[in-house]
Formats: sequence, C-alpha cells, structure tokens
Amino acid sequence: MTRISARRILPAALLCATLLMSINAAAQLKAIEVYTHYANPFAKRLAVEHINGVGGGVDITYALAERVSIGIRGGYVLYSIDQTDQLVGWGWSFWNDRYLNKIQADMRADPSLTSVIGSVQKMDLIPVALHLDYAFVPAEKFVITPSVAGGVSFYTRRLYADETWTKTFAAANYSFTYNFRNFAPAKKGTIVHAGIGCMLQYRVFSDVDVSVAAKYTQYVSSVNQAAYAAFPFENEMDVRLGVDFLY
Repeated sequence: MTRISARRILPAALLCATLLMSINAAAQLKAIEVYTHYANPFAKRLAVEHINGVGGGVDITYALAERVSIGIRGGYVLYSIDQTDQLVGWGWSFWNDRYLNKIQADMRADPSLTSVIGSVQKMDLIPVALHLDYAFVPAEKFVITPSVAGGVSFYTRRLYADETWTKTFAAANYSFTYNFRNFAPAKKGTIVHAGIGCMLQYRVFSDVDVSVAAKYTQYVSSVNQAAYAAFPFENEMDVRLGVDFLY
C-alpha cells in the first residue's frame, strides 16, 4: 500500500489554499474538473530504462474574461521505474558496503543456499500548477482550450530489494523458501516545472462537460540542486480524461 507522508502533502495543500484564495478574490468560479491521466516521460535521466505514471487530480478554473480563464490544478501521480543496476546505483551504503558482501559470503559458505534478488522502484509525485487558458468554440457544445502552465512538484522516490531465499535439504528431499523486502532510504525533493497543453470539451448536460486533454511538461530546476539531480526525467507528455462540473 502506498503511503504519502504528511510532510509532502502539507506544502502542496498550503500552496493550493493560498493560490485559491488569491484567485477567488479576483475572479468568478467557472468549473471544477475531476480527472485521471497517464504520463509518459521522454528525456529519461540517471540510467532510467523505462518509466510511466498513472494518477489523477482536481482542476479548479476561474473566468477572467469571456474566453480567458485561470486555474489551479493539483493531483497525484504514481510512477513505475526501471533503472539500470538500480540497487547499486541508488547509493545505498548499507547495501553496497555491507549487505551485498554478506549475501555473497553466505552463498559461498553454504552451497545449499540460493537466492533470487530483484528490485522495485516507484515515485510519488504531487504536482501543483497554475494555468492560463483561452477558449475557442468552433461548434455548439464543443470547446477547444489551449493553455500554458507553471508550478512545482513534490516527489518521493522509493526503492526496495525483493529477496527470495531457498535452503535445500538434500537428505530430506525438501526445500524451504522464504521472501522478504529490504527498503532503501527514500529520495525526496521539490522541482519546478512549466508546460503547454490543449483540452477538448464536449457538453453532455447543461452543467457537465466531458473532456480529453494532452499536456507537455518540462522540469526545469529545483529549489535544491540535489533534488533536481535526483529527479529521473526532464520532460513528459500526459493524456488526461476528465469530467467538468460547470458553474
């Protein structure tokens, strides 16, 4: 089960609340969208071989003029990551300096002992973005909305070793197998991003739209350079499906 630390949620919640109060004082609520999306990173870093993410969130939009709106978007994305030799590459001193040597020594000392060691890496991302939109209405009930956005994302990368050990008792013709996980210290940080996107909306009821959107995001820097250095990709494209409740 994925656990998101309150220390990661609280800054995002405070940022959203501050931005919402500022926008609400100057504009009228237009729509609230609930969405789910799939993220596909492009320029991967840190010897990452495969990565993709799924998630969802809420987008609150306010009207500034007839076709111009501003909004704030917040959500959660869970990424699955495959990185070359990721257990060693993580920089986990316990694993690299002590435990890996112990595994090798134990297997040399006891030929009846075998192991299969894999690893699983995930990343939790909590993005918060402010976006500016302009709506085109080419047909009744149909709206095309390009947008530009910028914000921050709070991330936590997690890694664990998945160990399966087997002890063979040849005299008894029996093997005993057990499995456990060894968790590495997490890598956390805050990163700045900017992006462009386009959303297509179709009116299904007087106050409800369904929407599909595509968005390109570039991760540009971080408050802490070490946080940016540990982030596994530079940019991504995501596709979003949503339901918009109009006001």
